[in-house]
Amino acid sequence: MSDINTNKINVTYPVPGVNNSTQGFRDNFTSIKTNLDTASQEITELQQKAIFKAALTGSSINNDMNGTLISNASVKSFRATTYNLGNDISGIQTIDVTKADVQYGSITGNTTLQFGGWSPSGTQSNVQLLLTVANSNAYITFPNTVCKSDGNISTGMKFSTRLLENYTSNGVPSSGVTYTNKVSIPKDVDTLHYVFSTENCGSTLEVTPVNRNQKSNQITTRTPSSTGEMGDTQGTICADSTYLYVCIGNYNGSTPIWKKVSLSNI
Repeated sequence: MSDINTNKINVTYPVPGVNNSTQGFRDNFTSIKTNLDTASQEITELQQKAIFKAALTGSSINNDMNGTLISNASVKSFRATTYNLGNDISGIQTIDVTKADVQYGSITGNTTLQFGGWSPSGTQSNVQLLLTVANSNAYITFPNTVCKSDGNISTGMKFSTRLLENYTSNGVPSSGVTYTNKVSIPKDVDTLHYVFSTENCGSTLEVTPVNRNQKSNQITTRTPSSTGEMGDTQGTICADSTYLYVCIGNYNGSTPIWKKVSLSNI
């Protein structure tokens, strides 16, 4: 509510036909000046904080809400911003999420993606990457996954990343390990479209393919010990070049839980 208050202005002063004291003039002028100063402060604050459809005269428009909550709103025809990453993406490519919601470019060589500019923890932040393929032999590497001693993720890509088409890694989820995450270009594919999201300011990242299917299932390449490792559960399947392994129990550190069948017998 405005602090402008005109109650102290005497609108009946001066009185016609009477020799009026100058004090009444001074009181009215003081009140008018006080209210004009208040109006100036309030208008300046509105100019600094309000949302505008166009820039005010002598200024540039900036409707950055700085994380302010807008709730219970009906919206129409909202658009996603775009940013061109360039036509020669290779090496280390940093994705600054603040530049646009949808970022696009062309992959010409092996590329390692890094991310920055995520929203604060406790909010979900998303960015779409629309990558055309100029080099079908290129690999795209995502941030490493770091597992804690309990086998859960500390930082990096979430486990669902391993379901991406043409996914490869130098390791598997396990207690205290760090492993890489990368994809090669599927045959006859000229565009890869991914959505990356986080709820903890980029500490852990989820990736979802938009124009390609995820693997419906996969058999991990691995040679388990008989007692297995943390995270092994009944029904898990893996294989190496010689055997197919089936987990028949849950890991407890001592009980043999893996059975194997020679691939030559299948």
